[in-house]
Amino acid sequence: MKRALYLLASLTMVSAAAFAQTKKSFTLEDLLPGGKNFYNLLPQNNHGLTWWNNRLMDCDVDDIKTIDPKDGKETIFITVDEVNRILETAGLDKTHQLHYASFPYTKKLMLLSEPKNQILVDLDKKEVIWHQPIDEKAKNKDWNPTSRALAYTLDNNLYVTTREGERQQVTKEPDGIVCGQSVHRNEFGIHKGTFWSPKGKLLAFYRMDQSMVTDYPQVNTAARIAVLEPDKYPMAGMTSHKVTIGIYNPATRQTIYLQTGDPTDRYFTNLAWSPDELHLYVIELNREQNQAQLVRYDAVSGEKEAVLLEETHPKYVEPLHPIVFVPWNQHQFIYQSQRDGFNHLYLYDTTGKCIKQLTKGDWVVQDIVGFNSKTKEAIVMTTEISPLQSNAYAVDITNGKRRLIGVGEGVHHVKLSTEGDYVIDHYQSHEIPRRIDLVSVSGKKKSVNLLTSSDPMDEYNMPEITLGTLQAADGKTPVYYRL
Repeated sequence: MKRALYLLASLTMVSAAAFAQTKKSFTLEDLLPGGKNFYNLLPQNNHGLTWWNNRLMDCDVDDIKTIDPKDGKETIFITVDEVNRILETAGLDKTHQLHYASFPYTKKLMLLSEPKNQILVDLDKKEVIWHQPIDEKAKNKDWNPTSRALAYTLDNNLYVTTREGERQQVTKEPDGIVCGQSVHRNEFGIHKGTFWSPKGKLLAFYRMDQSMVTDYPQVNTAARIAVLEPDKYPMAGMTSHKVTIGIYNPATRQTIYLQTGDPTDRYFTNLAWSPDELHLYVIELNREQNQAQLVRYDAVSGEKEAVLLEETHPKYVEPLHPIVFVPWNQHQFIYQSQRDGFNHLYLYDTTGKCIKQLTKGDWVVQDIVGFNSKTKEAIVMTTEISPLQSNAYAVDITNGKRRLIGVGEGVHHVKLSTEGDYVIDHYQSHEIPRRIDLVSVSGKKKSVNLLTSSDPMDEYNMPEITLGTLQAADGKTPVYYRL
């Protein structure tokens, strides 16, 4: 009996070893971006999922489908051939795919963003009702669906094309001054340089004078032959760039600049408009980065109206998010702060009074995804379950209670429906290559699976991966590692 068990164990070990040997070993072509097999080893995905109100749309190359939130059943909504017949009738070039179509209105209108045109198609009438020419060299494009005006940059200057197709040059600056682009080297939550007011009547923009900054000899190694592309970079102790904020009115073609005052080397971050378009809010950070102020400006005159709140810290203050007004009350907004050691949400009114702290705990609020006005909830991403995860929660603005959306496992990325009732939930974990679910925010409806990726690395020898923690020097803070 013992001999039989020993023989069985030996055969099992030999079989396991033989199985491991039949699996593939990784090569650089598998692991490095640009390698011949790199993209074949990425989990399956669907980048075309988007919302039209509470209606889920799947925009693909050849067609657009609607997805029933009850059972995930797909129905063809329109095909690329049908769209091209509409475009041909309007005398416009054909489109090659519908992957980036969008539905910015409650009406049955589809927006196509083509290289040379923005095109709005009425799907009931089967006709093009509006189109807007786009300069093929345009960069940093920023379109407002209400006014249908497009802001963009050409070289270092800012332009606007109106709803009627009129091209307006907003700035005429020489080399060394950049307009309509991100500033302060993309620190403090800055990732763009133009900010339309809610209805698109006014355009706030950054103007960065870096003519006094020395050139640093950067080399572009992405080109076939490396090219010298000098960059304005202030070395330690040297003069830095100067940033100002302009507000442009396309109707009058006039620009005013905020009267921010001295010192001029402050960081001007996280711009946000009031719902009535009369005020612009800016979080201003001193050069030492240990004092931040939320300042309200008059959007017509550019005058400073009030400092609503101030944060200081002996080490540093790092504002990363603009204020966000709650949709049901234009006099209340959510401010994000790390004042208690973790990034959390605070409800303020427009006089600068803190009404309440909405979230609290030894975890971080990562982002505000959107709102559900019917339930008075904010949909947010947090690390509450684990610092190694990102999960969606609904936070009740009236009492601060929160509810997990979807499953608790993994790192989640969600896209909220226009009315705030559903999310498209993309998530991955150590065990799940990728899964996409349609999830009810209320939790009262059953989730529908839209995609479950197979493991593209299942045929490969995988290393053993261990997750764990070490204790920091303070004796209590866990430091996470992956080995």
